[in-house]
Amino acid sequence: MSEAIKVEKRGSVAWLTLNRPDKLNAMTIETWGRLGDLIRELDKDLSIRCLVIIGEGRSFLAGHDVAEIKEHSEDIVSGKVGANQLREWQKLLQDTTRAIRLARFPVIAAVKGYAVGAGCELVFACDLIVAEANAKFGFPEVNIGATITNGGTFFLPHKVGLAKARELAYTGEFIDAAEAYRIGLVNRLVKDGDLVEEADKLARRIASRAPMAVQLHKVMLDRGLEASLEAMLHFETECMIQSNLSPDSIEGTTAFLEKRQPNFG
Repeated sequence: MSEAIKVEKRGSVAWLTLNRPDKLNAMTIETWGRLGDLIRELDKDLSIRCLVIIGEGRSFLAGHDVAEIKEHSEDIVSGKVGANQLREWQKLLQDTTRAIRLARFPVIAAVKGYAVGAGCELVFACDLIVAEANAKFGFPEVNIGATITNGGTFFLPHKVGLAKARELAYTGEFIDAAEAYRIGLVNRLVKDGDLVEEADKLARRIASRAPMAVQLHKVMLDRGLEASLEAMLHFETECMIQSNLSPDSIEGTTAFLEKRQPNFG
């Protein structure tokens, strides 16, 4: 199963490649768990400052593995699987979402082809999205009597607005990359074939910035999704103090005054 997700480190940027191209990289419970474990392992490596998640082959991630869905459905009907087991599986999936949001580095989804169902849930958990023109996004869960999971209903309205979130959730329809870019879901829309180059360029740019400031901005922006303005003003103050007293700030300020590029070590 370790080969279902490939790991590569390119300097300060890590790449996780979903590697089940014959299944359009559809996830199983096991691969979800493996993805979370890998992200937590990378988070311990202080040399890593940005992570890119990409799919092998024609698609990013085309939902949950149909064979496992069939198996689980049969087990539910037969009584072998009940609410407790479903909660345990869901906790494992949710822990992967938590790993992405708790990682100190930003996570970029590099998307081509389908990012639907579980794929869209993974994309929405990431910080930034680079997409090829052929990419498609959507939540088809209502077509099979299932519901969106893994934080999708939290991230969806925050990223595309409540009205569009309701439309996507209620209809199960897909949107293409151009529409995803128009509504603010996709950060960079690129020509087919340019995905790796553009995702790498963005990741390296982020990795070149002061790591503590980037990390604090990730936490601050996530906290701001739920906090009041007054709470965020206090939190921003504490983050400002932490960043200003850091070696990153000293190097960044010195480099600015010396008119050179900073070396954040």
